[in-house]
Amino acid sequence: MTTIGIYGVSTTSGRAFLADFLLMGVKVYGYARSSQHGTETVDTLIQQGGIYLQRPSNNIGETSRFLPLTGAEVGHDLDRLIDQCDIIIIAHPANYQEETARRLKEASLLKAAGIPLVLSPSRTLATPYLWQILGEQYPVICFQTCPYSCKSDSPGSTYIKRRKKSWIASVEGHVREEALAELKRIFPQMLTSRIPATASLGNIGAVFHPTTYLLNRDAILATEARNTSFSFYIEGIARNTRVAKVIEEIDQIRLCIAHALGLSVFGLKDDPREEEWSAIMEKVAKSQVSSSDNIQELRHLRAMYLQPIHDSIVSAQHWLDYTYGVRRIPGEPLADAIGRTPTYQKRSYPQERYIHEDIPTGLVPLESLAERLGIPHEPITRIINLYQRVTGTDPRKTGRNLEPFETQYLVQYLLGELGTQRRYHEKKLRSDNVGKRPSYPGSVQGLAHCPKGGRYSAYPSTWISSSGNPGPDLPGGS
Repeated sequence: MTTIGIYGVSTTSGRAFLADFLLMGVKVYGYARSSQHGTETVDTLIQQGGIYLQRPSNNIGETSRFLPLTGAEVGHDLDRLIDQCDIIIIAHPANYQEETARRLKEASLLKAAGIPLVLSPSRTLATPYLWQILGEQYPVICFQTCPYSCKSDSPGSTYIKRRKKSWIASVEGHVREEALAELKRIFPQMLTSRIPATASLGNIGAVFHPTTYLLNRDAILATEARNTSFSFYIEGIARNTRVAKVIEEIDQIRLCIAHALGLSVFGLKDDPREEEWSAIMEKVAKSQVSSSDNIQELRHLRAMYLQPIHDSIVSAQHWLDYTYGVRRIPGEPLADAIGRTPTYQKRSYPQERYIHEDIPTGLVPLESLAERLGIPHEPITRIINLYQRVTGTDPRKTGRNLEPFETQYLVQYLLGELGTQRRYHEKKLRSDNVGKRPSYPGSVQGLAHCPKGGRYSAYPSTWISSSGNPGPDLPGGS
């Protein structure tokens, strides 16, 4: 029987994973560092003999309940995590992923038989940094988003507000098929892709979180001072159209990056592909009506009908459609779509970690990619600069600034064209993208970034070395 490890069982999402796995009868070992918070969580779970799962009223009849550990374990033993587990889910903020990779390596992870690491979520361009530590092509699965909308009020409980209907997971490096099959069995709603850009450029947290927090920061601090609550998505975006418009600008930059790489994109301002999207979602809706009441079967069917988008990058509004079932209305402003999202209407509180995680691991690498590809990125730059003024720290120095990597490597990685990735990757360039620059409504001109030893224009076929010749592995290269 497969054993799933949770690195970070003391985190909010870590406890949601634990509860869900116990509910499904999955064998699990939950690891937490022996910090004050980690020790309190592990001690509480052991003393209780399980975890309290809190659920709101829902249409699947799932009630709040106590879930006993029943054979599952929680603790602080890193060696046990590695020795017992076939898959390890890293369930803590993305800005700690490199540190975790180093700790796992020191604890003999590389002596094990290639245990896949699941980054939940990975945010943007996590794997190249992890490969620097664990070795190129080490098995990594990047979740585009956390599977749960969840909160935690105490060390021994979790509140799963909602399980996301679908999300994309990019499969990277030497991931064994049996491990991937087991993960799909546990999460049938997961859409898998061999194109890493689907997770890296599909990072919706970088779009929603930092801009909303920073541009509403005064209001958030004022409500905290009054000991009242601020509805992060409703007050911060739905009722604040100024913020929503900035988010949409950042979202379009993300889509322009994907478009420049030749990837399939839904929601690009000048080419939204509304009819194609509507046809896909109509099939999904019909499959849900005609299928049985078995929730796992419903999830499997939904994933099957969503396969046409598994290698695509979609806008924030399209993401709300397939993730939360908020039907896409062509031309609808983001503020209105957020206002119609049920999961954002209750218990949606701001967290300062949004900016400390999503800027260094999201906006910083997106800004760097946009700069290298010659795509205007001024709205992203403004938010990063605002963070720097507010916190006094420079995320471009400490975050994923992409400085260790040449542009050619990053492009090949994002397209799934490195090593093992190439064997699985069927390149899907839309014919109307080839040779075209993406359009962008802003007036600011981007700056082309030249990696050491060469220069790179906006397309992977035009990498030019310092000698003026096309680089290796590209047309005309050696």
